[in-house]
Amino acid sequence: MLSLVPTPIGNLDDVSFRAIDRLASAEVFFCEDVRVTKKLLRLLGDRRGVSFRSRPSFISLHKRNEKFALQALDRALFDRPCVYVSDAGMPCASDPGAALVDYAIKNEIAYEVLPGANAAVTAFAGSGFSESRFVFYGFLEARKANARKGELEAALKLPFAVIFHESPRRIEGFAALLADLAPDREIAAFKEMTKLHEKRYIGLAGGFAKALETISVKGEWTIAIAPQNSPIANQNEWLIAELRKLSAPIRPLAKILAKLSGEKSGVWYERLLQKVGAQR
Repeated sequence: MLSLVPTPIGNLDDVSFRAIDRLASAEVFFCEDVRVTKKLLRLLGDRRGVSFRSRPSFISLHKRNEKFALQALDRALFDRPCVYVSDAGMPCASDPGAALVDYAIKNEIAYEVLPGANAAVTAFAGSGFSESRFVFYGFLEARKANARKGELEAALKLPFAVIFHESPRRIEGFAALLADLAPDREIAAFKEMTKLHEKRYIGLAGGFAKALETISVKGEWTIAIAPQNSPIANQNEWLIAELRKLSAPIRPLAKILAKLSGEKSGVWYERLLQKVGAQR
């Protein structure tokens, strides 16, 4: 029997009773990273008093080795209680595990998937978006700047909210690119969700890069982006158009928009400068 067991995305208290039961009874652990899984088991043992089977087997199974590793498996292994755990969150959701499930289906191995912590769903719930549908994109895979820009442009055209993961190494570049492509798009960005130093930014994409200047970017990020026709984005476009009719200087207009939106006037000042430049 194979159980896909989700692990906490940060806070250890988010592990479920059912997950603990499967981990405690497992004789074989398939792991995205054996070291991370062993650390999790030690923490559960220390903090929750969980007792695990003595000397279980640990098998590394990640995206770079899963094809070879699965070919070498003995199907009889699954006559014992087996679990698969990724480093954090749900297996198969921007994490390895799908190939193992496919292997189980093709070899008629009984398996179950336990529900649990998921960064994308948690971010969507915390976004405040009124739309009920979203697309989980995960990481932008392209490493070249033009290719990343093309991927993000295509995702922004979708009629649903889109949720991305991003690493601390690339979050500032992601924020700058997003501000360039869709400055008035509503976003909700979360760093280190459920952990002690969780941070969030709720506002417009144009202000996200500026906000990153005041906080440490260290940690994993999840960013939810509202669809193009979101109420806030449409409202902001209307406000800009109406206030521009007054022919007032940009700085006072920026202050008015900041009061109405709750966003910093400096962000609006830069945005208005861009719009004026684009109209020339």
